[in-house]
Amino acid sequence: MKLKVGKVNSILESEFFKISTRDLEICVTKIGSEIYAFEDICSHDGESISEGKLENNCIVCPRHLAKFDLKTGNALCMPATEPIRIFPVRIVGDEIELEMEDF
Repeated sequence: MKLKVGKVNSILESEFFKISTRDLEICVTKIGSEIYAFEDICSHDGESISEGKLENNCIVCPRHLAKFDLKTGNALCMPATEPIRIFPVRIVGDEIELEMEDF
């Protein structure tokens, strides 16, 4: 399943665009020319991570400073040991689509 998010120019550099589905809270962000999408839940404490800060291609959780790679979802430092969900992003014309089949 594909989820249309919006236009490429609607995603601002280093800011979070939030999408709520029936089952998920998803954040989309742009770093340089890359657009990333991730589930807005820290794998360490189950809380939102979108209030955190971006560092290079990573998101840092605002509560315990767990860091996650936005390309892979991998946890990069303690206290997190499990990855976060990453959604593949596809640009079709000027529209952003997320691949939701595995979720």
